[in-house]
Amino acid sequence: MAKDHPTGKSGLYSALLELKTPEECYRFLQDVCSYAELSAMEQRYNIAEKLMNKQSYTSIMGNIGASSAIISRVSRVLSRDDSVLRRLLEESTVPADKTEA
Repeated sequence: MAKDHPTGKSGLYSALLELKTPEECYRFLQDVCSYAELSAMEQRYNIAEKLMNKQSYTSIMGNIGASSAIISRVSRVLSRDDSVLRRLLEESTVPADKTEA
């Protein structure tokens, strides 16, 4: 078992808030994550987007190549009342009637 468990109190989280662009964030994550870790995070985010767009597990498995277990895990995260991921995805989707204001 790892000696240090994530607590949310590391300087990592403050450092993430300092990043200004998606490119800077990508480069930072490349610095601190392995290729496999970064790929897994991107895959889970992509799964979340597809689930929010009501795509089926079968469709996601075929398009992304993710296992049903990973898709199910992301689905559970999105179903939680306190899901930050779901909130961010909802906020990034602007309904058509809001863009005409």
